[in-house]
Amino acid sequence: MIRQKLLKALVAAILLAVTHSSLAAQSVDTRSVTSDVREAASYVELGDEFSRVHDSKRANGAYSVALDFAADYPPAYFKRGFANVMGGHLEAAVADYSKTIDIVPQCAEAYANRAYVRGLLNDEKGALSDWTIALQINPKLTSALYNRANFRLHGGNFLEALTDFDDALQLDPRHAMAYNNRGIARLAIGDVDGAIADFSQAIKINANLPEAFTNRGFVQLELGNSIEAKRDLARSVTLRPSLKAYIDERSQEIAQR
Repeated sequence: MIRQKLLKALVAAILLAVTHSSLAAQSVDTRSVTSDVREAASYVELGDEFSRVHDSKRANGAYSVALDFAADYPPAYFKRGFANVMGGHLEAAVADYSKTIDIVPQCAEAYANRAYVRGLLNDEKGALSDWTIALQINPKLTSALYNRANFRLHGGNFLEALTDFDDALQLDPRHAMAYNNRGIARLAIGDVDGAIADFSQAIKINANLPEAFTNRGFVQLELGNSIEAKRDLARSVTLRPSLKAYIDERSQEIAQR
């Protein structure tokens, strides 16, 4: 049986992803808007350029200038929310997503992203409420299901997490990280074979996914399959050398038991 300590280590390694909104991607028809909105749109485009290179401070500044021109311009609030997440300004991100919702009440992506940030702030009730609303507006919003599944997995609600991962994978069968994280959920309920199958499917979809190789390698090591384990863990380190210390430490712990 896979030991609880290993499970906790795997769960701790889950990576969450922030939704990219369809609202944020919408273009503005400059033929039918005021000059102020055209100026705002140009600064949003500038902010997008900064966001693409992970310069959250300058992205935030550009989106704020956009709002100086058009105070109720939803893409600027939404995208500034994302920049604030990148910069670690979580309360400000919640405020920006809330303002987006005030202006566009049916923006499922804004609810989903606010849920994600509320989850980071340990606001379980608020996060789950926002994910529920997001999925009521758009039941096919895969990222909302995926992030809610991760949140539930972190909280130890394994069966609910499994349901969300199942639904996410119905919508996006090529979602490698959903397979990887569902494997962790399956491991949590004792379904070792199912976990290995999910890690393997994640690798089949994305052969450069170090998380899946790491997770499958640790499970193989626990099962005594040392050759398979060494191969997977070596591949993990090749893909992401920064994992070496973590893998070495965990492998030693398993070997000593």
